[in-house]
Amino acid sequence: MPLYTYTCDDHGEFAAWAQMSSSDQPQPCPSCATPAKRALAHPSIAGKQDSSGSRMGGSDSMPSMPAGGHVCGGGCVH
Repeated sequence: MPLYTYTCDDHGEFAAWAQMSSSDQPQPCPSCATPAKRALAHPSIAGKQDSSGSRMGGSDSMPSMPAGGHVCGGGCVH
């Protein structure tokens, strides 16, 4: 079962497991139980890093990747 990201108007994004056939159905927010719509996917855009792990040629607003590369797995939203 895939992990999907949903957005609560009051509490922001959260992840929830759902079957592919029901992935478009709202899921209850874990904080307030209000039905939340599925969020748009966040593509993972990796920039080059120098030896210190700092981004080179990328946007300063993007979070930097861990030194060994991306390690979070599917459904990561950072």
